[in-house]
This record gives sequence, structure tokens and C-alpha cells, in this order.
Amino acid sequence: MERKAIAGLIAVVAIVAVAMLAGCVEEKQVSTAEIKEMVLATVANTDTYQFDMNMTQKTLISNETDETRMTMTSTGRGVMDRTNKKMKLEMTMTMQLPEKAEISEAKEMKMDVYFINNTLYTKMDVGIPMMPAQWTKSEMPEEYWESQNQIDQQMELLNISKVELLEDEKVNDVDCYVLKLTPDIEKYWETVMKQEGLSELMQSLRQNDSFDIGEMIKEMSIKQWIAKDTKFPTKTEVQIKMAMSSADLNISDTEEEFTMTIEQRTNMFFYDYNKPVKIELPKEAESAAELPMFPPLNQTATSAA
Repeated sequence: MERKAIAGLIAVVAIVAVAMLAGCVEEKQVSTAEIKEMVLATVANTDTYQFDMNMTQKTLISNETDETRMTMTSTGRGVMDRTNKKMKLEMTMTMQLPEKAEISEAKEMKMDVYFINNTLYTKMDVGIPMMPAQWTKSEMPEEYWESQNQIDQQMELLNISKVELLEDEKVNDVDCYVLKLTPDIEKYWETVMKQEGLSELMQSLRQNDSFDIGEMIKEMSIKQWIAKDTKFPTKTEVQIKMAMSSADLNISDTEEEFTMTIEQRTNMFFYDYNKPVKIELPKEAESAAELPMFPPLNQTATSAA
């Protein structure tokens, strides 16, 4: 090959390389604020989505003479219709009890949950023949939907956090921005309180003058993966380690003192945005036994303050 041809080829390769590098540099210049703005705008126009989740929680309870360890794993799949405020969730939970327990083998529980017309329908199968699964229902306050809408919770978490942009990664072959979130602890705990069943616990804790959630959280790591092409959230990972004592939990002085450490890791995967979904209550749930209406979450939170 003639020298002129070789020189021309080298020049072309160099130009292509520079162009590709420039493209990469330009992409990296997208700020966390711009990504955040794009994600919030995209999610605001979302009608439907689906999600999978898995969670592992390890609990250690110890006193001066003994230790008790328990592990719970959960997997679930949910379908959400934000426009019509409908939700379907199927979950399987496995509890590994300590060896000294009367029943030490792992116990599997299954739960089906529907939220339709401001009514929560639940079927719990605890895996005990003498306790057959049955449907129950409860009328819920309007604001309860906020605690069920997972994608809105992710956006609230994004809003209350300091955001750092990490190296890009792929989730299911989708190129993603990776955001590291450092939330305001008090605001983060307010979002946790919205989860049904936790508000009562928080109310009890807050009545204790020594309660300080910042002191109890020993480690926390939160990441969100955002698809570059659509700006939809594709994954969230939360790792948290908490330690508390019987005094923190406001346990009576007559009880033996103990400490409890909880390590939890949760992964959520979001997909099928704005695709048609069909959420219909099973026939057998229509005759569900009615439970008392839950108190409004904001009322509970206010009384806990």
C-alpha cells in the first residue's frame, strides 16, 4: 500500500477515534441534576408498570448469655395501574428459624394482595394445614395508595437524596446510568413510615426520648439504575444495617436487656412501562371477610410526632 494511502487511512481512523471519544465525553457530561429531571418527567407520564423484587433480612438478637439468629427471604412480582389505582402483588416468604426453636425447618408463606376501589384484599397461606388460607378485605384511606405505588416511592427517594453519578452499567443488556443516593435520614424514615404496619412501630419508638434513627442506622447503601434510552428506572438496590437495644424499643425495665441487629438487602426490577395490564379480583376474593378500616397514615404519623 502506498504511503499516501496508509497516511490517509491513519487519518480516517484517527478522526473516527476522536469522534467516538468526543461522543463519550459528551455523554459523561450529563449532570446528575439533568438525569434526575429527566427521570422525574418520564415517570410522571407513566400509567402502568410491573416489578419483581427479592429481599433478604438477617436478624440477630443477643443478650448476656444467648444469641438468636433468624433469616427471612422474600420474592415477589407486582403489577401496577397508576391511572386507575389498582395493584396486584404475589409474594413468597421463607423464614429460617433458629435451631433451638420447636419448629426449626424453614417455613414458607405465600401472600396474594390486590388493591382495587380503595379496598385491600389479602390472602395469606402460612403453610399450616390447620390454618387454611382465606381472603380478607379492608377499606383503606385514599392516601394508602402512596404506600403501595412502588415507582412513586422510588421518585420520592430520589427527591430527598444527595445524588452521585457512578460508572455506567448494564441491567438485562440495557445501558444504564447508575445513581448513588444518600437520603436525608429523617425524610427517608418518613417514607418508610408510610409502609403499612410500620407506622404503629414508629409511633411506639418515637414516644421514647432516646429514640434516634440516625444512631440506629449503622450502614446504608442505595443505588438506582436508570435506562439511558428511555430514562425509566430499571433497578433499585437498598442495603441497610440497623442496631437497636431494648431501651430503644421502649421495652419494660423488668424484661431482660438485649440488642437487635437487622441487616436487609432489597432488589427491585421495573419493566413493561405503559404496556396494557389486566388486574381483576379473583372470584373467591369477592366474599372476603371484612376487617376494620385502617387508620389514615397521616393521622398516625401526626400522632407519632
